[in-house]
Amino acid sequence: MTPYETAEERDTGVTAMDGATLVEEIAHMPHVPCRMEYPVEENPFESLGVDLTYRCNMSCTYCYNPIRSLADMELSYFEEVCRRLPGYVQFKFLGGEPTLHPDFMGFIRAARRRKHEVTILSNGMRYTDPAFVRDLADLNLDARFILGLSLDGGSSRDDVYYRINNEHCLRWKMKALETLDKCFPGRVEISAIIVRGLNEDVVPELLELADRYRRIVRYIHFRTAAKAGRWGETAPYTMEELKEIVRPYFTGKQFQPQCLWEPHCNPGDGCGACYRFRPTPRLQISLIEFATQRAASCFKRGKLVDRQFLVQSFFENIMHNSETLMEGIAGRPR
Repeated sequence: MTPYETAEERDTGVTAMDGATLVEEIAHMPHVPCRMEYPVEENPFESLGVDLTYRCNMSCTYCYNPIRSLADMELSYFEEVCRRLPGYVQFKFLGGEPTLHPDFMGFIRAARRRKHEVTILSNGMRYTDPAFVRDLADLNLDARFILGLSLDGGSSRDDVYYRINNEHCLRWKMKALETLDKCFPGRVEISAIIVRGLNEDVVPELLELADRYRRIVRYIHFRTAAKAGRWGETAPYTMEELKEIVRPYFTGKQFQPQCLWEPHCNPGDGCGACYRFRPTPRLQISLIEFATQRAASCFKRGKLVDRQFLVQSFFENIMHNSETLMEGIAGRPR
C-alpha cells in the first residue's frame, strides 16, 4: 500500500502531506558542502548522478530522497551544465523517479547532443506503458543509453517487494520487463538491493531473468542496503560479504574482475566499494557497496548539485543530503 490517495498524487509523485509540509521550508535542496567538491568546469568524475526530480510514484523504505516537494531540476540548467563540462561523462538520471520529470525526454536529448552517456535508474512503473517505451525507442539512442529497472524482489518474491518497496509490485515489475523486451531495441540494466537475511535468493532470479531476456538485459547491479533513508533494520552487507553471496553462481574464471563500461578500478586500486565482472561477453555484473564511508572516497563517481554548477563525491553527497533532509522531516511542524 502506497501513501497516494488520489490518481493525481500517483501521476505527479507528490502527496498532499508532502505538498503541505516542507514545500515552504525547503523549496530547493540546500548546498551541503563535501570534501570532494568542484566547479562543473573542473569536473574530475567519470560518472555523474543527476536528481532530475524528487517526485516519485512509490514510497520505498530505503529512499534517501524522501521529501517530494523539492523543486524539479530545470532543463535549461542541465543544458548549461552539459555545455560547461570539460569532457564526456556517464550521466545517471536519478530521483525520486526520473521518468516523472515533465521534460524527461528533453534531458536525454540534451545529454546525447553533447555525446554524454546516459543511464536511467528507474522503478520501471512507466515502462509498463508501451507508448512511453516506444517514445524512448523513437529517440534512436545508441548503445551508450541504458534503461535501468529495479527488481528488489526478483521474479517471485512479492513479499520482498512489499518489505522494501512498500508495495506488492511483482506483477507490474514483470510486465515492465516484458514491455521493454517487446518495444525497446536498446540495452537494459536490472538491479536489486540485497538486504541481510531478506532477499539473498533474488540473486539467481536476476541471473535467470538476464538469460530469459538476453536480447535486452546486458547489465546486472547488486548493491548493498545502506544507513541512508529509512531502511535500517539490519546491518548492511559489506562488499566482501556481497562477493561471497554472488560468487557461488560463477566459475573462478567468470568471477575474475573485468569491465568494458562504467567507472572501474583495476584490482587493488580505488576505494574497494565496487566490483565488476563479465561472466559472458554479453553480460556485465556490478557489485556495489552503497553509501558507506569507503564508497564516499570514490574519485570516479560524482553527483551534480542543482542550481550551483558544482559536482561532489557521489556517496558523500547522498549521505550528507540524506542527513539534511531527515533532519528537516524531524523538525517540521506536526
